[in-house]
Amino acid sequence: MAGISNIPRNASERVQDLEYLYASIVNLSNFVSVKLSSDRNYHLWKTQMLCLMKSHNMAGIVDDAYESPSTSSKKIMDQYDSLLKGWIFGSASENVLGAVVDLASAKDVWDQLKSFYDVTVGHQQG
Repeated sequence: MAGISNIPRNASERVQDLEYLYASIVNLSNFVSVKLSSDRNYHLWKTQMLCLMKSHNMAGIVDDAYESPSTSSKKIMDQYDSLLKGWIFGSASENVLGAVVDLASAKDVWDQLKSFYDVTVGHQQG
């Protein structure tokens, strides 16, 4: 059978797959009501994004202060990273997206947006 090799080998992997599946069917607009467009709405956007990420234990992907998905599988972590990057892209305006679309990871995108728009970062560095 061709598809049999894709079946997880243990219960832990099946749970991880189900957790990812649950996160992957989220309707982003139910959680994030604004498109990030500038420093004017960054705080609101970030707060909504963090609520979404925390609800799926994904905030740790972009910030070590939070919990990450509980998986040891690099494949599943890569899927979570791509999903989170897609959520960020889907909640950014076209102008914002153009500045981060080629970055490699969700953390890279998150950090770049933070450096562009988080006024508290500028005040701490200045």
